[in-house]
Amino acid sequence: MPLALQDAKNRFSAVADEAYRGSPQVVTRRGRPLVAIISYDLYREKICPSPRKNIAEAFRDCPVEVDFAALIPPRSARPGRAHPAAPLFARGDVP
Repeated sequence: MPLALQDAKNRFSAVADEAYRGSPQVVTRRGRPLVAIISYDLYREKICPSPRKNIAEAFRDCPVEVDFAALIPPRSARPGRAHPAAPLFARGDVP
């Protein structure tokens, strides 16, 4: 049974408990369906069945063979980078 938004606000704990027990709750505004409140278990099952992968997992599971070492140039070849052994300031260039 749909609930008006104001009623859902006033009884939010009860509405959340009903959704948790397996009875999705429809909240309306001016008689039109606005949102549905469902249990987290139902959300995981229907809406978002598996957790998202992090970037490392995505690359590991990628079906395309990628040579990452070839994609990243060595430090000495990167623009704006001095050789690691070079002094930070040239003689006389004191900040």
